[in-house]
Amino acid sequence: MVGGDLRLACAISLALVVSCATATLVALGLPHVFARFGKDPALGSGPLATVIQDLLSLGVYFALAISVGGV
Repeated sequence: MVGGDLRLACAISLALVVSCATATLVALGLPHVFARFGKDPALGSGPLATVIQDLLSLGVYFALAISVGGV
């Protein structure tokens, strides 16, 4: 590998896959939860879903980076 760290590359790759999967689950699930509680589902598909997805993505990346030891 030219000038890189394989552990870091693995952490980033795995974090990207897991973050995409969790973002999809949040985007599908949050409006459903809002509708279940009688609220407007559009409230769960806007900025709130984006903030939750971003926080989860950061958490996943840091957890994987620490566990792999790449960072």
